This record gives sequence, structure tokens and C-alpha cells, in this order.
Amino acid sequence: MFRMNDFKRMIKPEYLQTIFNQSADGLLLCSGQGQILVANKAAEKFNATPASELIGKNVRALVEEGRIDRSATQEVIDSRRQVSVIQKSPNTEHTLLVTGTPIFDDDKNVAYVVVNERDISLIESMRQELEHARQESERMRNELSELALLELKDNDIVAQSDSMKYTLRLAFKLAGIDASNILIHGESGTGKGLLAKFIHKHSSRSEQSFIQINCAALPENLLEAELFGYEKGAFTGASEKGKVGLFELAANGTLFLDEIGEMSLAVQAKLLKYLDDQEIMPLGGTEPKKINCSIIAATNRDLEQLTRQKQFRLDLLHRLKTFVLPIPPLRERPEDILELVRLYLKKYNKQYNRRTSIGYEAFERFKEYQFPGNVRELINMVKQAVVMCDKRLLDDYLIRSLSRSVSLSAGVNGAEKRKTLPEKMDDLEYELLNEAVKTCQSTRQIASILGISQPTVVRKLKKHGLVLDHPVF
Repeated sequence: MFRMNDFKRMIKPEYLQTIFNQSADGLLLCSGQGQILVANKAAEKFNATPASELIGKNVRALVEEGRIDRSATQEVIDSRRQVSVIQKSPNTEHTLLVTGTPIFDDDKNVAYVVVNERDISLIESMRQELEHARQESERMRNELSELALLELKDNDIVAQSDSMKYTLRLAFKLAGIDASNILIHGESGTGKGLLAKFIHKHSSRSEQSFIQINCAALPENLLEAELFGYEKGAFTGASEKGKVGLFELAANGTLFLDEIGEMSLAVQAKLLKYLDDQEIMPLGGTEPKKINCSIIAATNRDLEQLTRQKQFRLDLLHRLKTFVLPIPPLRERPEDILELVRLYLKKYNKQYNRRTSIGYEAFERFKEYQFPGNVRELINMVKQAVVMCDKRLLDDYLIRSLSRSVSLSAGVNGAEKRKTLPEKMDDLEYELLNEAVKTCQSTRQIASILGISQPTVVRKLKKHGLVLDHPVF
């Protein structure tokens, strides 16, 4: 059996010295006071100093002379434990991982420090290259994003403001991952339809159909028939051939449901069924149809408030809120106003063969105006001025249009503030009933709390569109 003592007898002292000097790592032995006692050839190379100059030198002097930026040996002596540090020398290009290990005497004092120096310059260089590659990738991604934003003007979308840039970058990201169940929320006229088309255009479905429907434009029965289609003889007046619904027309493409807050509860239930199972049932049909399409919805209403009023399904809201894209109103992004004016002035000049222009005074008035109708109102103003104004400079015409709009807005707002007593009583009645619906289990309980009859409660709940979750009459 091979024994360690046999190994020690085989290894001559000169062999040990050879192993010491042939090590790829720098090896040093320092005294408990920080004086260098022994250094191998690798240590000479890493420190760019001959061993004859290192031996006898105190590590504190190396730091003071600027040969190294920190000393593992000194930190071992101070802490009385093993220490590893990253050490750099201004005189060399080496970055070293230096580990100092204490050796204690019989009195538990640090007698020696064994120092191991490993060159990690290559690793550090690779780390820097990876960081550079990451930064370059980020730069290219931002450039691609900016290129996409530059394309927006072709779609009549402007994003100079930070808030709109955020929305568009998010939309671009969602398009890139082919996301569905996107809810676009914004006031009327902010451009929800344009944003939906932008998402479709930059998604993998761009070669397929983009189908759009305004849910507020059709009554419940017609909306259901339009969305899901119907079979032959499904109802009185139905086509003998039946009809393909918009879901089928949007197969593999995008279906945009505008003003989804106006959709009836019955149609909401069928939409939720599709979102859960990716299946539709045409009116009068007996077999469901599997459809794959991306759903983008939009609204200018507070859907959470509608759910509290039992006018919108909470489970459908949760499904549609997977990704929410807010479009800020135009008054909150003044940086976009002037760019929008320039964009549409150029567009309508070309369309109507005009050479009109807008001066400083009109631009200043645009910046001050609140635009309650948002981008749609701005577009109409510019278009009307280009077509109707006889002068090439549109300032006077636009200023008069803005003044009329301000007066009209003030009149509308004033009328809203000056509510009649019956209107205020009606608002109070709604608040009391809405609060009671949240806490009561039956209409009789509501009647007892409010001090009115149960039939009156039923009638008023119907009037305000309020419904108990589990009514007990």
C-alpha cells in the first residue's frame, strides 16, 4: 500500500522548488507582519517585479507606492481569517483574484500568510465583452423600437410625449409576442382604433384579417348575430343561407371590439365563453366552431364602475385586463399637439390640393386649448380650416374655431354643474341604493334599511340598473 511517508521520501527538496516555480498561479509566503518571504515566477510576472525586489518588501509599501490597489495579506492580518480580493496593478494589465490564508502559531497569532494569485484578466475581458454585447443589443432593440415609432406617422399616430411613447412601446411589445385579450382604455377620440390597427400590423397576424365592430352601434340581437353568425332559419327574417360571423371572418387574424362597455350581459357571456374555450356557437347552431383569433377590446368607460353597477361581468373584465393599454387624453400630452397639427395640415393640403399654412399665433392657441374631443376634434378643426378657409394662412379661421369650441365647452360644463334638485336627488338615491346592494342579501332587507317598501326597492333598482348578486325576495 502506498503511504504518504513514502511519497515524502520520493520528493526531493529541489522538486518541490520546481513545482513551486512552475505553478501557473502566483504564490507568495508573507510573515505575520506583512513582509514578503518567498515569491514564485508567476508572482514575479503578475507584479512585474523580480522576486529579488519583492522578497523583504512589506505589502503596505506596495500599496503606498501604487504597485497594487489593495493587499489581501494585510486584510488577512487585520481580520485573522481567509480573505479573497480582486487586485489590479497599474503597472500591468493583469486582474488578479488574490486569496490570502493565515497560518497560526501555537499562541494563535498569525505567523504566516500564504497568498495565491490567479489571473482572471481573460474572464474580466469576457465579462466586459458580454456587457458590451448586452449594451449593443439594447441599443439595437431601442433603434428597432424607434424605427417602429417612426412608422407611426404613416398610420396617423404621433408620439412625442413620454406618456404616449410608453403606450406605443408597450403596444409594440405586445404585438411582438402576439398577445391577445388586450384592453385599450382612453377617452373618446384618442385613437383607440388606430392603436389596435398598429398592434395588428406589427404582429405575426398582420397578413390576416383585421375585423372591427362598434359594439354600441347595434342592438343586442343584431350584435350577437354579427359576432357569432347564424344558421339557416335561426330566427324570423334570417337569411336562408345563414351568415358567417365576425369571429369566423377574423380567424387567424384580429377582432377589434370597440366600445365594449356597451355590450349587453348576454353577449358578454358568449364572449367570455370564447375567451375560455376558443369556441363560438352560431345562433341556431348545434355544433361549436373552433376559432383562433386575437381579441383587442377598447372602451372609454370605467369598466370597474360598470361591474359594480352589474352592467359588466367581473369575470369578463378580469379576462380582458390581461394587458391594459392606456391612451392619455390630448390635453395631458401637449408635446403631441403641434406635431399632430403639422401632420394633418400636410395630409389635407395634399388631399385637397391646397398650400395653406399655420402661424405662431394659431399654434399658441392650440397649445392652450383643452381638446375635450381629443385627436378627433383636432383633425376635424384642421380639415375644416384647409377646406373652408380662402386664405393661405389659416390662423384667423382656426382662432375663431377654437374660440367657438371654448364657449361651447364652457356652456356644456356649466350645464353639468348646475344640476336641478330632482337630478341631485336622483344621484343621492343611486348612491344609497348602490351602497345597500353591496351589503344586503335581499330586497326586503334593503327596504327595511332605507325605510321604503319592498316593491319600491325593486322598481328603483331596475331604474338605476342595480342588481343583487343573489336576490332573495
